[in-house]
Amino acid sequence: MPTAFQKKINKLIIMKKIFLSLLLGASIASVAQENIIPARENNGVTYITNATIHVGNGQVIENGTIVIRNGKIEKVGKDIQVPANEGSVTDAKGKHVYPGLILATSTLGLVEMSSIRATSDVREIGDINPNVRSIVAYNADSRVVNTLRSNGVLLANVVPQGSLLAGSSSVVQLDAWNWDDAAYLTDAGMQLYMPNMLARFRGFGGMGGGAGRGGAGASDPVQQAIERIDGLKGFFREAKRIPGRAKTRRVKPEI
Repeated sequence: MPTAFQKKINKLIIMKKIFLSLLLGASIASVAQENIIPARENNGVTYITNATIHVGNGQVIENGTIVIRNGKIEKVGKDIQVPANEGSVTDAKGKHVYPGLILATSTLGLVEMSSIRATSDVREIGDINPNVRSIVAYNADSRVVNTLRSNGVLLANVVPQGSLLAGSSSVVQLDAWNWDDAAYLTDAGMQLYMPNMLARFRGFGGMGGGAGRGGAGASDPVQQAIERIDGLKGFFREAKRIPGRAKTRRVKPEI
């Protein structure tokens, strides 16, 4: 027969196990909320009623209704009848509905932590990199994606960085499993970073270029920029001589 002391010890052990189980469950739940999985395919009809709708062109509809059919907005208005027992109805009384926002220029999905090189894929070495495509480096699992989605950003233009010709940018939609699923408009534009024609201030040495602290040995930033631009023009002239057909950009009109 266990003594009273042994019973007390056993009780404490059981309570400790229960506490650790609850703590582990809470930590798993908190981690799970960091990743928002893409939504399922939306089939059928959904009605959002009694909402204050901001159309996006300055028009505001009070107590309006939005009809969404098979994932696409079909109607937006004030006097829209909602059939009984048809589709899903969400009462948005007292709430505001806005169009999805578009992040015009970003490095989303290309860099997670700039101080850790392994998480940064935002630029390549060299000045001329027309072959670089930001879409294939896009990380759909970036934690920043969930923050943007929760704040209403649904599309983003992902732009590579560089010192001259950095590569092509692409527009992605943020409800995706991978970069191929995220691609909305691929290779939307070639990114050109114009050279700086102003001398940089280098502390107590004054204004200077690449030669150090300025003075007689300092290089001319305007001349350097002109030479780099001339080099880029020569690259484009050579590219025109190469026979071939331009790539067709892929667009997903269903979004």
